[in-house]
Amino acid sequence: MSTDEKSHNFQDIAENVFAPIYPVIASHIIDSSGIKKGICLDLGCGIASLGIAIAEQTDLIVYAVDISEKMYELSTEKASRHSVSDRIKSVLADVHKLPFGDGFANLVVSRGSVFFWDDLPVAFREISRVLVFGGEAWIGGGFGTAELRQQINEIMISRDPDWQEDSKKRLSPENKQAIQNACSKTGLPYRVVNDDSGFWVVLNKGESKKEELKCNAIYVS
Repeated sequence: MSTDEKSHNFQDIAENVFAPIYPVIASHIIDSSGIKKGICLDLGCGIASLGIAIAEQTDLIVYAVDISEKMYELSTEKASRHSVSDRIKSVLADVHKLPFGDGFANLVVSRGSVFFWDDLPVAFREISRVLVFGGEAWIGGGFGTAELRQQINEIMISRDPDWQEDSKKRLSPENKQAIQNACSKTGLPYRVVNDDSGFWVVLNKGESKKEELKCNAIYVS
């Protein structure tokens, strides 16, 4: 399968199969974190489905970050279709070397990408670096609810008989432990969400002191 064919397949699945999960996941993250203003990074964003859902539900400005030039193009196009181009900024970058200053983002999210990162400790150190004091990072994967997971599993198995086995491998106990180990190395407190919403590690950079520290770092182009 060519790169263009893979991109088209990814877009088709994200738009036509996975679409219902992103508003649900976004709502859960927003309600749990309480973060509705400032800057959000959607890492390994693909076509920025989660980032766009967050932008639609909050006043956050979302940087949709992906290493793929094709995903950069598709996320920009999708933001325009959803009428949130003014608050979605597509960025071509690697999660292991983010082009943002320290304390840049109030919220960092990533769904599904973490299982493909080359060096988890390096990536999580970058995430902790760019978080503002009082910020949170939600990294992991899931479908929002058990019902949505079942619905999508049935569709994906009909498309790809290996889908369920591949999904289990990504969410293996070894992979989950490796992600938690990488969280531990950041020195930040974190918690694990492992329920019907999916598997997520939630890093918290603590509370700011007397005044709220606003993320006014400069994005490095």
